[in-house]
Amino acid sequence: MSDLAGSQTTQPHNLGPTALEQPPCWWCCTCVRKASCKRKTGNLNKNNHTTNCFIKCLLKLRQHKSVPYISYMTMRNHEMATLSDREYFTSYEDLEIHRLMVGDLPRTTAYQEAINRNKHLFHGKTVMDVGAGTGILSLFAAAAGATKVYAVEASGTAQLVNKVAKQNGFDEVISVLNCKVEDVELPSGVRIDVMVSEWMGFYLFHESMLNSVLAARDRFLAEDGVMFPSEARLYACPCSLQGLYEEKITFWNNVFGFDMSAVGSSVLDATAKKPEVCVVKQDDLLAQPVCIKTIDLRWVETNEITKFSENTFVSITKRAPYHGLCLWFECDFNGLDYNENGDSIGELVTLSTSPFSAPTHWKQTVVTLGAAGTERSSIGPEDGLQTDHDIADDTIRTKSKFIEVEEDEVIGWRLEFEQSESNARHYTITLQMLDPEEDEHPEPCSCGMARCLIIAKLIENEMQAAAGTKCNPEPVVVEETAAN
Repeated sequence: MSDLAGSQTTQPHNLGPTALEQPPCWWCCTCVRKASCKRKTGNLNKNNHTTNCFIKCLLKLRQHKSVPYISYMTMRNHEMATLSDREYFTSYEDLEIHRLMVGDLPRTTAYQEAINRNKHLFHGKTVMDVGAGTGILSLFAAAAGATKVYAVEASGTAQLVNKVAKQNGFDEVISVLNCKVEDVELPSGVRIDVMVSEWMGFYLFHESMLNSVLAARDRFLAEDGVMFPSEARLYACPCSLQGLYEEKITFWNNVFGFDMSAVGSSVLDATAKKPEVCVVKQDDLLAQPVCIKTIDLRWVETNEITKFSENTFVSITKRAPYHGLCLWFECDFNGLDYNENGDSIGELVTLSTSPFSAPTHWKQTVVTLGAAGTERSSIGPEDGLQTDHDIADDTIRTKSKFIEVEEDEVIGWRLEFEQSESNARHYTITLQMLDPEEDEHPEPCSCGMARCLIIAKLIENEMQAAAGTKCNPEPVVVEETAAN
């Protein structure tokens, strides 16, 4: 996978109430102020900027707190950072990338166990490995008894798959197709029984091959064919990155006796311009995780992943600074079936990239909020948003503030993912913070607010009543009529 951040140029920019300059970066930012009270706080002076390079943030001040909520954030890849297909596939000729992926034990072991524990799906079957890389998944399938494995790989590593197959005695089983899967032509009448692929990217969708996998499924998979993985789920959870922020930002507060916090402030600005790919400790999660997207790989259509969004509300489990939303995914390999005798066979194997599981090369992705505001030590809290760049007097010390959330506090957000029209492997992520009191909650909602608890109970009762009606239908009364 390519680095999410890429190279970027960071310029100091004004975060005043009327306008702000935007830096020429891959993930860039625009911030405006909007108070939750009725009085206006300033006029928005819109800046012209490239359509494909912006993050927009609305900072909403709650009257009972001096710390603002970041209300709207959009992240989008710069066109200059978009790789062409040729560049994308060539990047995978770096064998160090493959060593890291194959050496990712949770990842590779999950595929191995999914195939080995479900050999009934592979034995004597025709398999396609989409994006075969160096061929490890093709080898797993061949070793599980597949009659034929089509290893599709568009990069130059396809030549190595041929050699690896021969080294392991599978050169008659594994056929290597050195092209994009969209260009594959199979022999007449050949249908695929099992399609296996490691297509997932950061936060499931970044730099993923999902569109290509679905195109291959629609062209080649048999009617009773199986997709491995069979299901993918994307999760989100508010989190704190205290350790990471102390390492990257607080470090600059005292460097060999010198105050270099201005450097730390610039680092802090950069955190709001791009997602942070890092290992998040489970202790840094601030609520119960929520599944925000489920994909059934056998039936999902491309329009379902082109653009989607989800409103979510959760109850905070502990007091902490709220730094962003942590994203991760899980993939199921469902091989459960029944044999001719009606006995259950096969297993369900899950690959998880969550903070509760062993770290993978995907780690977790955090859509960061950055600093919510600053406070001058010589002046009390102000209505206006202040940053280091707003302060003319360099002797006035500032202290960065993040959103502080309290235990049992309910927070909400709306995450929207939109696929780039020019590159299906790239997505725009939009994060909008919601007001739990004013914005509509999904039904059911497990946030813990009284109204949501009542609605959830009503839905549960209705479902139980419906289930009871199906199991115990009301008897049909037939009225008897007197014989003529």
